[in-house]
Amino acid sequence: MRIRYSLVVAIVMLAAFSTALAENPWVGKWKLDPTQSKLTGDTIRFTSGTGGEMSYTAEGHTSKFKLDGQPYKTWSGAEAIWKKIDNNTFESHLTRDGTDLGVDTWTISSDGKSLKVESKGTRPDGSSFDRTADYIRVTGKSGLDGSWKSTKADVDEDRTLDMAAHGDQGMKWTIPQLKATVSLKRDGKDYPAEGPTVPEGLTLAVTPVSSNSFKLVEKLNGAPIWHGTYTLSADGKKMTVVGSPAKTNERTTEVYLRQ
Repeated sequence: MRIRYSLVVAIVMLAAFSTALAENPWVGKWKLDPTQSKLTGDTIRFTSGTGGEMSYTAEGHTSKFKLDGQPYKTWSGAEAIWKKIDNNTFESHLTRDGTDLGVDTWTISSDGKSLKVESKGTRPDGSSFDRTADYIRVTGKSGLDGSWKSTKADVDEDRTLDMAAHGDQGMKWTIPQLKATVSLKRDGKDYPAEGPTVPEGLTLAVTPVSSNSFKLVEKLNGAPIWHGTYTLSADGKKMTVVGSPAKTNERTTEVYLRQ
């Protein structure tokens, strides 16, 4: 499951083709259809260090922490508080600049071969989210230590993207639930995203591929963190996003339907 939506929590995207709505097939409101999407296939890894320190790696980025209930900075600048509930259950609480990002409960099966992650919280617009991801163990024998690969993702929430014409040859893309926005043009340049849960230094760049597709690159402080291609169906009713973190080749597919 692409955790970027809850960890980085503010990944906003935008395409720019024409200021005229009639000439711009991307303009409109789009809603994620989980049944047509493939949100699994990512691999995460936990490694124990000295002095009770642990490291967590996802999408090629590593953050360090201890299970002591104290806040630790993540690679994206958020803060994570980790706690051990029992030998098979752990909890992590994410915040960014005082804004709550949600609580993850990590539950290892009794045989140690599978892991379930349930994420709950409230988004900036006041709506709640409750999503789960199932993983199978790839390496390691017990506890969190080892590598885990996702096999199932359940999304019990609305995810919508609003596209609107903005300025000269530009557009504005908004994720209402996150109160996150970005305005840019299709010139391949980096444009900053804004929102209460958007990491500082997050930028997006769009480069057109054809009349019905474009490439998007997300960067954090100048370093690419995600890239993908957006493609519009011939009838203009479906938008498909195929991409992966910049440091891995774990591709996901998100399908959005025009509302």
